[in-house]
Parts: sequence; C-alpha cells; structure tokens
Amino acid sequence: MAVQLPDDMIVEILCRLPVNMVMRLKAVSKAWHRLISNVCAPLFSAAAAAHPSGFLFLCSYQIIGGLGYFAAYASYPDVRDCVGQTDGFVDSYACMLPFMLSSDHYFDCCNGLLLFVRREQREALPHYYFVCNTTTRQCIAIPNPRPRTAPFAAAIAYDPAKSPHYKVVRFIYFEEKTSCPVKLDIFSSDTGKWVRRRVKLSTELPHAAADADEYGCIRRSIYLDGMIYKLSFVVNYLIRFDLNAPSDVAIELPHKNAADRHGFIGMSRGSLYYSNHDESGLMISIWLLEDRCKRDPFWKLTHRISVDSLTSKYPDVRNSGFHFHTYAIHPASDIIFLGNPTMVISYDLKSNKSEEVFTLSSGLKISSGQHFVHLYSPCYAVLSNFDNNCG
Repeated sequence: MAVQLPDDMIVEILCRLPVNMVMRLKAVSKAWHRLISNVCAPLFSAAAAAHPSGFLFLCSYQIIGGLGYFAAYASYPDVRDCVGQTDGFVDSYACMLPFMLSSDHYFDCCNGLLLFVRREQREALPHYYFVCNTTTRQCIAIPNPRPRTAPFAAAIAYDPAKSPHYKVVRFIYFEEKTSCPVKLDIFSSDTGKWVRRRVKLSTELPHAAADADEYGCIRRSIYLDGMIYKLSFVVNYLIRFDLNAPSDVAIELPHKNAADRHGFIGMSRGSLYYSNHDESGLMISIWLLEDRCKRDPFWKLTHRISVDSLTSKYPDVRNSGFHFHTYAIHPASDIIFLGNPTMVISYDLKSNKSEEVFTLSSGLKISSGQHFVHLYSPCYAVLSNFDNNCG
C-alpha cells in the first residue's frame, strides 16, 4: 500500500526542483494542482522578488515638434547596451491587452504584477483597469467600480509572501487641487469587489495653488505590509495610506530645501527608504523610515554618496550636464541603482563601488527615472478571472 506523504513534505520536495518543472506538475492531479497553485507558486514568487530580473521604464525620443514615448525594458544583470525593448518583454504584455499600448497606459508594477489603466473615457468601455502577469501569460480585466467614474490614477498592492491576493487602489481627486487624494477606491481580488473610503490624514495639508499645473501625489507607489506610500507633488510630505483601516499619515520629509523637489522612495528588506540630493546638490542622501507603521514615524540618515566621486568615474555623464539620481533599490541587498537619462549604474552601499548596468542607445532617454523606473521579478501565481476575457 502506497504511503501518502504529508503536504508540507511534498511542498518542501517540490520547492527544491526547478520552478518550470514544478509548474508542469500541476497536471498530475487536482490535489497537486491545488498545492502547487496555493503554496508553491507564492513561495517561488516571493523568492523571485528578492532577485529582480529587469527594469521597466519609460523611454523618450525626439520627434518633430516635441518628444515621443514608449514603454521599455532592460534585463538584469546581463545587459549593458539597451535599445529599449530587450528580449521582447514589452511585446509579451502588450499583445495581451485589448487596446493599443501607449506610454499613458502603464501605471504600476508590484512583485511581478503589472497594472494598466485604459485612458479612453467612453461609456461603452466595460473595463478601465487591467492586471497582467507575463509569467503566466494572463491579462485580468478588473470590473469597473460603481458608480462608474473617470479612470483615476491607481496602484497595485501585492506581496506573495503575505497573501495570494492583490489589491488595485484608485486615488480619487475632486475639483479642488489637493495635496493628496480625498478618497480611495480599493478593489480586492479576494472578494472581486470595490470598497470606497475617505482619506483621513493625521495632518492637514495645504492645497495647491488654483493655477498650479501639478497637484496630488506622484505616480510612483510603494506597497509594504498593507500600506501604500506616495510622495506629494505639492508639499514636502510622504503620505502613508492604510489599505486595511481608515488611518492615513502624512510624514514630513527630512529634506526641506533639497536640490531636487520630489526625491525618490523605495523598499528593501522590509524597510522604506527616501533619497534625494542635499541642498548643495553635491551629495545624495539616503534615509530610513523608522517606526514606519506607527503614528509618529521618523527618518534616520543611513548613507551619503558624493556626486563628484560618481561623475569622476563616468566622464561622459559629467560632460553631459546630467546628474545621477536614485532610480531603484535592490529588494534584498545593499545595492541601489543610480541613473541619469542615458544610463543606470549599480552602487554598493557597503563597498562604495559602482558598476554600469546599462546605457541607452543614442537618441533615447529614460524619462522621469526617479518615478517611472520599476524593478521587475517574475510572479508564478495564477490569477483568477472576474470576467470571461480582457475585452
């Protein structure tokens, strides 16, 4: 009589095998399909998140009368020269979307899931938001919230180490030019439903001027432990949105007179970081947010990097007039990624050594790298459908 191994032992054995082989073993039985989908796939995804395989970013190029833009990808760590669409990665998700991809459609990336926002505001459109998993070749159409409103800015929240489910968060602004959203619409893949709640900040923030071009929050979002973090366009604050309770916090940034107005936020090893040039523009400072889940978090300066020492190693950058900014933080090491419109380098915060990651082809530039560059890692979780297809 055959001995049935306990599930935890089967999982331990399966997780020692190559991931592609394990994914094929789902066909063995319904029990194995359930075990691999619900247990092994999230474990593989969480492990992959610690080893990013590429950069997603927005590329610009000169056209008659202005600039053109396109979504781009550079693999990591095995690429040096980048034409913008390495390995056909962009095509792999563009072909799944039910509309022609443009630079305005891509909005966020979190642990291997990509969020796209369809900008056309036509009454007949059944969906505005789409979640893509390029690894499993899925495009999931998210039902529109009720009542139907314009396709606002949004973010995706997903951590395979904590839950198999993800959330899509819409940041709602009304006619007043506020410093942060006034409401959140939160869609859960667990329930398949939207929930709306008001933003309740711990600190009242001033509104933008009536004639201001910029207001609200910067597009880049960081998801960590049930909370989304965003920088305000208008004021010198980081906003923490709690997705599980109506308790939001405005956190004053450590640089009041930074050379760069907005700076950068990123996550590594369960901690949140902020980076910006100091007032002189000669040093890049990196700050850790201590007690980030509490009511009164505070900033701790962890590293300072000399801009002159960086540019001395890369004379082309010095001659171009561009400066290095923080574009990304490695999720599981002491490496940060610094960049300018033409190149990205890695910088080891322990050894202070830098290495070129990739340089763009002539005529191409990275657009708004501090806010639009995302590290990508594969996600092996199979997503549930909420409709028959993406149309």
